[in-house]
Parts: sequence; structure tokens; C-alpha cells
Amino acid sequence: MRFHLVRSRLAWGFHLGRASRRAVAAGDGGRMTVKDLATLTPSGYPAVSLLMPTHRTPPANQQDPIRLRNLLTETRRRLEADEAVPHDVATAVYDEIAEAAAHVDLRQVGEGLALFASPGQVHVRLLDTPVNERVVVAETYEIRDVVADAARRHRYWALVLSEQPTRLWSGDGANLVEVTTHGFPFTHEGPGGALGLPRDYGQRPSAHRDERHRQFFRDIATALTQVDALDTRPVFVLGVDRYLAFFAEEWHAQIAGTVPGNYDRSGPHELHKVLASHLAAYHAFEQIAALEHLDVARGAHRVAAGLPEVWQLARQGRGAHLLVEESYHSPAWIHGDHLHPAEQQPSQGPAGTLVDDAVDDVVELVARQSGEVTFVGDGSLATDGRIALILRY
Repeated sequence: MRFHLVRSRLAWGFHLGRASRRAVAAGDGGRMTVKDLATLTPSGYPAVSLLMPTHRTPPANQQDPIRLRNLLTETRRRLEADEAVPHDVATAVYDEIAEAAAHVDLRQVGEGLALFASPGQVHVRLLDTPVNERVVVAETYEIRDVVADAARRHRYWALVLSEQPTRLWSGDGANLVEVTTHGFPFTHEGPGGALGLPRDYGQRPSAHRDERHRQFFRDIATALTQVDALDTRPVFVLGVDRYLAFFAEEWHAQIAGTVPGNYDRSGPHELHKVLASHLAAYHAFEQIAALEHLDVARGAHRVAAGLPEVWQLARQGRGAHLLVEESYHSPAWIHGDHLHPAEQQPSQGPAGTLVDDAVDDVVELVARQSGEVTFVGDGSLATDGRIALILRY
């Protein structure tokens, strides 16, 4: 799958030269799942990671352009000072990340910005959670923050059924971007649609019209299947009862929720307002299911609880499903094969390493190993130390 540099708030970007950037259409290009992010690898050395906290409103956001310029200057300095990087490679990687930064609209950001670049590629991510400001030049990307951010976000598909036309929206929390690939938006142009029914069509024009509608919605279901295969998410369907019934006949996967009504002219803000209660209900159901799964695993003695134990077993690749309370963050000392709370630095042996958030480290570890990650409401895991891990064995 090929990814492009885009200006969408939702998307990761990936490009291999200026021509691909010009070819990008509006919409959610470059969709990546939590697992995709966790396994993201650079094309080679150097791998540059630029992370910066951002601000949504003035006056704080007035300093963001200055801070970004300063971080880009630091990036250039690090690359030029690295003797392992040829001058032309350093220049090319810097140009990639600087050009990507120039396309970021700092008026439309959240709590953080992440830019990653290596020879021939660049990635951009706007974050809903704050990050510590830093520039890192290494063999791999510093992706822990973006993986944890992606795991906390609620992504979904919103399909608005209509003949003129059916639209698909990529949802990420309150942000929706229209999808313009795989045939979307779909318009019903044939008989029974924009052209109407032929006057001399037998005695059963309604049957002919219904069959044309079924084919129309069958095409939509096929296209949505292809989109969802690239990035599986819950699907919410909006439309009048007749269209909902036709689509249900053709869509054989689970529907997360249906919203009856005519939303042909609704924009992203109106759609999210309509969907908000359905999204909340679905996420509550997800959390309940995860907690029930945890109880079953507890009975089978396949649960680790508390950050030190969860961290250790996640490092061993034993994490099948991680559950974390929404607001749980915790710095910690890593000392050998053990993790200690920040206030309990080991007094003996070699000095440990202080990490600013060991919870995000665990999220990345589990995601890298194809485990599931579910964030649950605060207090849901009070008896487990706010974090629990269902083990593979």
C-alpha cells in the first residue's frame, strides 16, 4: 500500500518525490492502523524524528511556528554534524522533513506534531496528546508517542447512503474527512436512478427499480469492503429506511450502528453531531466487552496486573490484549530487566534509565507484537493498578 504526504488532520503521509505530492487528492490518504504505526520502519540511516508540543488556541499557538523553525535548525545541525551521514544524504533528508513541515497548517493542530524522515521518505502525524519536544537522529523512528496517541483515538467509517450520491467519511473522533477513492462518492446514474425507468418496461417497473437499487448498493458494499480491508474500523451507516434495508442485504459484515434519516447535505460537523451518541454507545460496548474478556482470562490465570509486571511480560512478547485506563500515565525507572516507579530508583547496581511514560512504552510493545489495545474508563482497573494485560499463554 502506498502512502502520500497530505494535509489532512487524520493522515500519515508518505511520498517518494514531488510528483506524488501533486497527485494527492483531498481526503484521508495514507491511513495507518495502530499496528501499522508500531511496525513503521525507516528506509535507512539516518532516521530523523522531530516531535513538538502544539497548541490549539492563541496566545500559546503564536509561538508554535518559531519553535518549529528552531527544531528544524537543530535537525539540520544534527545531520551535518553526524560523520556517518554523507553530505548529500543529510541535505536530502533535511529537505524532505523541512518541506513536510512547510505543509503543516499550525492553525489546525491538536496537542502535538510528529515528523519523521529517512532517505526518500517522510511521515507526518498530528497528535491529540502532548509530547516532549525533541529531535532524534538514530537508526529507528521515535514512534512510541504516536502509537499511544493512535491507540487512544476512536477511528470509524461513516457511510451516508443516497442516490445523489452515497458518500464515505473517515472518522477520527470529532474529525471527519470524505473518502474519494475506490469509487466514492457513488451516484446512481442508471435506470431507476438519475435516468428514471423506461416507459415501456413491462408490468413491473417497481421490481426493475428495486433490482437496480440492489445493484447500486451491492457496488457500494463491495467498495467499502475494499476500503475496510486496508484499515478495519467500525462502520456506521446513515440513510433513509429504504436505503438502509437495501444496504443491509448486501453488506455481510457487522454494522456498528445505523442512523435513519436523510443526511445528503450534511457536512462533517453535522454528521459527527448526529453520530456522537452512537459512537459513545459503541465505545462503551467495546470497553464492557474488553473488561468481560479480562474477567474470563483472570479465571484462567492469564492476566498480569500493575505496571511493573505488565511491562516485563509485554517485553517477553506475551501480551495478547492490553487494557489501560484513559488518563493513566506514569514515569518509571528501567533497571536491567525490571521496571520501578519513578520515586523508587534502585540504589544498587548500574544506574537505571528514566522514561517519561512507561505506559506508552507498554502500548507500543503490545502493538508491535500484534496485540490488541483498549483504553477503558478511569477507575475500571482500580484493583489491577490501572493497567492489565491478557496473556497469550
